[in-house]
Amino acid sequence: MTDTPVAVTASESPLPNETVKKEPIKNEMPKSESPRTAKTGRAVAWFSLLLNIALVGAIAAAVWWLWPQWTTVQQQQLQLQQLQQQQTEQGKLQLQQLTDQMQQQLALVADQQKQQQSLDLQQQQTLVQLQLESKKQLSNGRTWQLWQIQQLLQLAGQKIWLEQDMPAALRLLQGAEQQLALLQDSSMQPLRQAIQTDLAELQKNTVPDLAKIQLALTSLRKTVNDLPLRQSERVLEETPVVATAADADWQSTLIQHWNSFWSSLVHVRPTQPEDLSVLTAGQQLSLRNTLQQQLLLAELAAMKYQPELYQAALQQAMDTLQRYFAAVDPQVSSASEQLVQLAGLAVAFPAPAALESTAVLDQVMRQSMVESSQ
Repeated sequence: MTDTPVAVTASESPLPNETVKKEPIKNEMPKSESPRTAKTGRAVAWFSLLLNIALVGAIAAAVWWLWPQWTTVQQQQLQLQQLQQQQTEQGKLQLQQLTDQMQQQLALVADQQKQQQSLDLQQQQTLVQLQLESKKQLSNGRTWQLWQIQQLLQLAGQKIWLEQDMPAALRLLQGAEQQLALLQDSSMQPLRQAIQTDLAELQKNTVPDLAKIQLALTSLRKTVNDLPLRQSERVLEETPVVATAADADWQSTLIQHWNSFWSSLVHVRPTQPEDLSVLTAGQQLSLRNTLQQQLLLAELAAMKYQPELYQAALQQAMDTLQRYFAAVDPQVSSASEQLVQLAGLAVAFPAPAALESTAVLDQVMRQSMVESSQ
């Protein structure tokens, strides 16, 4: 009896009803492509690492090379700013000093004007009093002559101490002496002798030549704008090499020209203070104005016969000229020499402390008034 196959369905199968799992089909790559991809990735990684290392090294080298230069530039800028600030402060201080000096001079001139006005008022009062007294004593010619001589002596003192006009004072004293000579009175001999002594004393003194000093200072003030400043001094000492070799010795000639070329290409010298100071146009104008004001102050002091202020102004002008202007320039050297010569000139007015004839005249007038009252 043969067994015939019978178709059995899933529901009729004695095996448990389990879902059939399907395995996904793996896409297997060819074995020859995997190693090639791995090698390419490693090469890219090594190249990236080397590129990063090169960039880091380049940045480090750039920082190492640029950092000292940047630090030097910052220090130079700081020094330049400090120097400019110091020069600005010095300019302000000098300007303030000049302003104070001018104010003092104006105050002194105002005081002198007040004194002059007071003396003029006193002189007018004296003249009025003199006229009244002269009207009362017309009969006494001697007293009238004494009043005239007193007026002449007072005017001579005013010319000496206030107006500082020595020739006018000498003329007034000579006029008083001539009036005494016309009196022909032996009792007036001490007064006449005192006037002659005053004349001899005044004639000994030498009045300074103010016109010469004024012309010299005015000429210097006009040349200030043409004087070169110190910052323009950039003269380098160069010693040209002269080829003395013969034409046949071409190797020595070639070496000399080569050395001359390199020596002129680079010139090393120490840093100068003026290399760090660059004056602006405003600062240059301020320096020139300061020098002109100092010279003008010296001129005013000379015209007022004030030796202390005259010497101080000239000293300030010489300091400014030596500090900020080019000393090697012929114009600057000539200006310095002129300032030294002007500083050696005396500008003090040779005025005596008092006139001997004034005291003698007072005694004579008191004696004459006593005699007239008797």
